[in-house]
Amino acid sequence: MSSAQRILLLLGLLLICSVLAQAQQQAGGFDDSVVTGSLRELRDKRQVLLMVRRSAVIDSRGQSRSILSEVYRTDAEPPQHFARIYNTIAARLNKYMAKYGSVSAVRDISQAEFIIYFNLLEYRKPLGHPYPYGEMFVILNERSASQPPRIIWKTRKSSMWAEDAINELISDLKVARGEG
Repeated sequence: MSSAQRILLLLGLLLICSVLAQAQQQAGGFDDSVVTGSLRELRDKRQVLLMVRRSAVIDSRGQSRSILSEVYRTDAEPPQHFARIYNTIAARLNKYMAKYGSVSAVRDISQAEFIIYFNLLEYRKPLGHPYPYGEMFVILNERSASQPPRIIWKTRKSSMWAEDAINELISDLKVARGEG
């Protein structure tokens, strides 16, 4: 086989692979859009639930499906499982709630209008002290036939220190609600 034939064969294979990948993406094989909405949808929402979990499942069909299934799973661990991380995030969120009074915390997912979910990815130990790193999501908790729950906000980086993640959320929330 000559080098020209090899190049043509390689180009043909690349073309076929790209066409197949595009068809799979259009058929729902990939879920590129994790965030569908914006924090502006929270202007009239007051009831918030804070959740911290370590995701046990990686879903190849898309990140939004795996995050939503983690949030709504029924065998939820008690909130004390990641109490230190939860308290760190809650302390910053409580300062925001006390200052602006625009949101209040609830204890049950059925009462929440939106959910703040911290997905713990890892602990890093610079200088020997563990720091939690992960992603934070805001989920609009609408569960009707016309509108399923969806992720409306996500941290810009894929792995952030928990305090930086809540600070980023509060900063964006102030802008969206016109507070600040």
